Amino acid sequence: MNKMKKEMDVRRDDRGFSLVELIIVIAIMAILVGVMAPQLIKYIEKTNVAADTQTCDAIHSALVYAMMDPEVLTASDNSQQMIDALLDYSGGGPHRLNCYTGPWLTTAYAQAVTDILGYNPFDINWDDSALFKSSGGSGHSLGLMTVQNDEGTGFAVYLQWSDRTGQKQGVAYTGDYDGLEASKVIYVK
Repeated sequence: MNKMKKEMDVRRDDRGFSLVELIIVIAIMAILVGVMAPQLIKYIEKTNVAADTQTCDAIHSALVYAMMDPEVLTASDNSQQMIDALLDYSGGGPHRLNCYTGPWLTTAYAQAVTDILGYNPFDINWDDSALFKSSGGSGHSLGLMTVQNDEGTGFAVYLQWSDRTGQKQGVAYTGDYDGLEASKVIYVK
């Protein structure tokens, strides 16, 4: 009789979880997911903005380094004209970076930038939407803005349709160099 009672106790312990216990665990998990999902989305957007800012910084640095390259400065092609066009402040407004075709893409300046970055940001056929993660627009969204100030001519690389707050509410920025800081676009000066 004692042996039979032990077998019944063993069987009772092998029953596993009840349906109520499983429903409670699933409900708790659903609440946790509901609370954590918005935070995770914000974190992902901040990461995308940081990656895009870093990409703009890499492009900005490549443009500057290539402008100082002795081979570019002594090139007998249109490199100097290309640099002058990028730094020309007479228009005062933005300039699309990926708007060049033909012989402009093979200048020593364009090749030096391509060698640094691994891609040619001047090429009109280059779809930069694969490179950028936070921009709501697609293709031809990389811009260059020049400024003439007391320190000389400078420029900023910016990303159209971007929102550095991470809310994907970007707009096509058409302001000037000084207005970049007040805008929402991702930029590097």
